[in-house]
Amino acid sequence: MPNKGWILLGVLIVLGILGAMGAVFAWWMATKEPEREPKIEVLAGIGGGLITGIAVGVSALFLEQALSESQKYAAWRANVEIAESIPGFSPGDRDIAGINFSGKSLHNADLRGADLRGAQLRDTDLTGANLSGAKLQGAHLIGANFYEADLSGAHLDGAELQSANLTHAQINVEATTFHGAMVDSHTCWPEGAQQEKVDSTIPNNEGPDGFTGGEKVPHCMLWKDGERTR
Repeated sequence: MPNKGWILLGVLIVLGILGAMGAVFAWWMATKEPEREPKIEVLAGIGGGLITGIAVGVSALFLEQALSESQKYAAWRANVEIAESIPGFSPGDRDIAGINFSGKSLHNADLRGADLRGAQLRDTDLTGANLSGAKLQGAHLIGANFYEADLSGAHLDGAELQSANLTHAQINVEATTFHGAMVDSHTCWPEGAQQEKVDSTIPNNEGPDGFTGGEKVPHCMLWKDGERTR
């Protein structure tokens, strides 16, 4: 809220307190000096009017603030949707549901705990991104580049990981989940990926190096040093 808005809100609050005090004083006079009824009615009317006016004014201020924030969010979202490269992208507490990130460069993005369920992230470059604890269930991640990304505690259950690059990605064996994820022979897994975990969660699909459910560094044919080879 702009400084002028805070000043006006402060004035309204003070007037509201004065109005309330006037109404209380009018009630006190009515009980102690009923013969002064005309003055009491005037005082009570002024107090009640002030309180009503304050309520309307405060409501208008907060409505104006809400509209302003809504306009700012709409502008921010539009800029994100049209941008091709957003290094260090961080949505903060903004809602990113429905934004199509496919093909965008999101190097070093801060997406910790982000809700990206069902999100469009095809061929998205997430090199060095922090996706720890992110919700990626059912996300469309075909060809996505997670080179050196932090996926510890991320949930990729049911995600499309065909030809995705997880070279040097940080994966927590216990907390990062891939239940029902879809892969192909070119899904590139990091050195620390455990065959047993992949076998138990991903349909059998043996890559060139014998790693069931894709390829494993350093034998990934589609990816090398975080870049596509063909």
